[in-house]
Amino acid sequence: SPPTAYSIAIDDPLPPPKFLSLSFMITMDQDRSTLPNQIIEGVLYKGSKMIISGSSKAGKTLSLLHLGLAVANGEPWLGHNTHKEGSKVIYLDFELKPRMAAKRIAEMVRVNPGYDPNNDNFLYCGLRGQSRTLEDLVHHIEDLEDHRPDLVIVDPFYKLATGADENDAGAIGEIVNRMEKFSERLDCSFVYAHHFSKGNKSDTDHIDRASGSGVFARDPDAILTLTPHEEEDHLVLEATLRDFPTPSPQVVEFSWPNFIHKPDMEPKLRKPGQTKAKKDRLNKLSDALVELLKINSIMGLNNLKIKLEEKTGEEIHPDTIRNIIKKDENIIVQKR
Repeated sequence: SPPTAYSIAIDDPLPPPKFLSLSFMITMDQDRSTLPNQIIEGVLYKGSKMIISGSSKAGKTLSLLHLGLAVANGEPWLGHNTHKEGSKVIYLDFELKPRMAAKRIAEMVRVNPGYDPNNDNFLYCGLRGQSRTLEDLVHHIEDLEDHRPDLVIVDPFYKLATGADENDAGAIGEIVNRMEKFSERLDCSFVYAHHFSKGNKSDTDHIDRASGSGVFARDPDAILTLTPHEEEDHLVLEATLRDFPTPSPQVVEFSWPNFIHKPDMEPKLRKPGQTKAKKDRLNKLSDALVELLKINSIMGLNNLKIKLEEKTGEEIHPDTIRNIIKKDENIIVQKR
């Protein structure tokens, strides 16, 4: 069948390939002005592709919303700086109803002073329930006035792969090739979310945790994963990068509606069976803390930590105590 008008938006005939001499390549490398902007410093150049994958309900959508808002405002994201002048972002949301997305975004902007509510760099497009192709989306994005995106975020990947078997390398390879053409056509970075396969992933190489074909571990220029940390409500952020040195794993705490970078914490992944043991320990610590507070109120987190360690004989991280206080309805915090 003949191509549609939308498919032509990506499949225009290409110019002949250029064959560059060694001396030209060396000269080009000496000109730093030819390097594209770093959308995420040390992670992602403009025009590159990135996948961020995690377990179900691990906060992938929230992390991508934060990515879009941080990049639009030139603010840090999960411990990484973004281009300080800000970049134009389009967020293509196939998952949330626009009203639910608005609720999340408004709360994120409210609690993050660096997110300017009047910033025109961020555009949201709600596509839940719509079957849209990349070709179709290129057409509509090119029709936008004064908004040539530096970054396009798609959440989630599987909505673009409807009908395709995610274990079929050929089918997934075709889809990511379309993504690359989309990125090249618009001269933008392309970031998408995907989910882990089932089960605990602590013993699996982080690039192989995404469900389905190995294409997910080979195609992107940046592979990021969010994996449960042994501490509840914490995640380990790991990255494998094509264009930059691999950064050390980092820990982020999920505290609605934010992810808080915790550079002082060790990136220890949660092991199989650790969830129940962790909950049992937290319950025991919570009970011990309540017993302490029944005797007398305690001022300050550090004093609380010292007394709880004396009572239990355990070394306790301050975040563990914060987590207990946050979740135990019997504990009341009075701010002074």
